[in-house]
Amino acid sequence: MNRLSSGRKWLVLFTTSLAAFQTPYNSTVLSFITPPVLGKYFHAPPLMVLIYVPIVYLIPLPTLMITLGRLSDIYGRVRMFKLGFVLFLTGSLFGSLAPNIYALIIASLLMGFGSSILSPGSAAIVSQVFPEGERGFALGINAMAVYLGLTSAPFFGGLITQFLGWRFVLIITTVLTVVGLIVSQFSMRGGIELPRRAIRVDYLGAITFTVSILSIVMYLILSAISGWLYYLYLLVIGLVSLFIFILIERRINNPMLDLNLFTGNVSFMAGNITALLNYVSTYSVPFLFSLYLQVFLGYNPFIAGLILVSEPVFMAALSPVSGRLSDRYGSREIAALGMGLIGVAFVLLLLLNIRYVIYIVLSLMVLGIGFGFFSAPNTNSVMSSVTADKYGVASGVLGTMRFMGGQLLSITVASAILVSYMGKYASLYLFTGVMMGNLVVYQSFIDGLRIVLVIAAVLSFIGVYTSLLREK
Repeated sequence: MNRLSSGRKWLVLFTTSLAAFQTPYNSTVLSFITPPVLGKYFHAPPLMVLIYVPIVYLIPLPTLMITLGRLSDIYGRVRMFKLGFVLFLTGSLFGSLAPNIYALIIASLLMGFGSSILSPGSAAIVSQVFPEGERGFALGINAMAVYLGLTSAPFFGGLITQFLGWRFVLIITTVLTVVGLIVSQFSMRGGIELPRRAIRVDYLGAITFTVSILSIVMYLILSAISGWLYYLYLLVIGLVSLFIFILIERRINNPMLDLNLFTGNVSFMAGNITALLNYVSTYSVPFLFSLYLQVFLGYNPFIAGLILVSEPVFMAALSPVSGRLSDRYGSREIAALGMGLIGVAFVLLLLLNIRYVIYIVLSLMVLGIGFGFFSAPNTNSVMSSVTADKYGVASGVLGTMRFMGGQLLSITVASAILVSYMGKYASLYLFTGVMMGNLVVYQSFIDGLRIVLVIAAVLSFIGVYTSLLREK
């Protein structure tokens, strides 16, 4: 990989960063921007547009990333990466032409499948192309692309939907995907693709793992809507399948997921555990404070978005810087510093009077700085802890931690805590954005929010310890 010219490397980085941008941008737009418009346009019930359209996009991500990462290690990362672009392109184009809500749901699923290849594939290919000493900075650029997707989605998605219509959101996504696919034909030709490995695919392991994660994911999603006991059988299926998966992986020569990565590689295990702790603690914060700013303080969505953007702006700006620092001074120490700053941000939110917006902004700035110092170095630590033949599966594991911890566990746990404090009736109005002035309801929300922040702070400080773990 060192034989590639500097120009080729940067062209590869542009291609992978464009792919990394697509997943958070489109998941945010589909989850928060377009649902009200889609409901009116298709005369569809709220369940269809508020749950099914974004959920079918997200489900393949935690469910399939490890399996597809492993397949990319076997069949070729560039081939799989281009397949991801093709699936994403097909979904976005089909979605932009969708005649009804059902077609849009299918399109969203196709985009999700594409993202489940592109998201881990980006980090794997960057790790393959950039050697140690350059890798942290390159992964920082990739991380910056992710945060730019998160940051720009509310503004640009809302602007495009407002003035051009929701179909243009997907048309522009289609154009960007075409650009990425065309550029990949030049940037990833010759000298990058690894030869196909002559080993058998662990289909049984892949099936049992997929069934396990899918069952657990569906349990978390459905239980957040209907209660924690009604779909308990899904959790049982998930845990039993996971147990069977572990038994299978310990008995075959070329497992889908080499469990020695966790039991015999401290850096890999610690980096992924820290990533899980990071996303469980941080992901629900913008969601909760978006509700707080709009429902209790009375800010409109635009102003609330401007306040909340103080976090991802610093995440995006500092990711390349922290990546470069990790190349020079070591990944674990920089990642630990980031987790420590994240913990401090939660302590500030607990101690300061959050009725004053300036204190929220200051705390979110510290949170964004901490996240900016954590993400790229932690990814660098994980990817540098494995050999090149495992970059795909390593990136898939890291991506699974991100989506399981953030978009599932963090939101689910935070929502459950709020419902337990506020009650289902008040929570229903809260999640629909209805302005509330009742002091009892306000105090119940604050009590629940404080519990979430305490848990987040504790997890973050534990993450400082896990970040510093290393081989003896």
